[in-house]
Amino acid sequence: MKASRQLKLHAQLEATEGELVALLTEALPHTAQHGDTLFFNSAFHPAYVQPHQIGQGNERLLLLAQQSVMLRDELGESSVRSVGQLFLSVCGEAANEANQNRRGPRQLAAWLLGELAPNNSIQRTRYARR
Repeated sequence: MKASRQLKLHAQLEATEGELVALLTEALPHTAQHGDTLFFNSAFHPAYVQPHQIGQGNERLLLLAQQSVMLRDELGESSVRSVGQLFLSVCGEAANEANQNRRGPRQLAAWLLGELAPNNSIQRTRYARR
């Protein structure tokens, strides 16, 4: 891959993950306190959730998380423990009706907030600008 293309993809990844973190940082405290359908979207939803119960913000979070993982794959970077992968994992757990021991939205939100904390081991994009 050309260096200019790689720099462009890195910048896009940084912007995508930055927006995803910002949106999650804003939404997760409410979900951790009150519980809601934040983790349900068009890709992850139990049968009892109707499409009208899924907010547009949920779809935006899903799109950003998917783009983040895709960009990391395209760049040949691991998406393990990245914000996109963590969000998609939480959505999968929330929607898994077969798992009777799954965490609820409050627990999932509190856990994800902890993972987003600056001193945690979440993979963050840090690229030197050239």
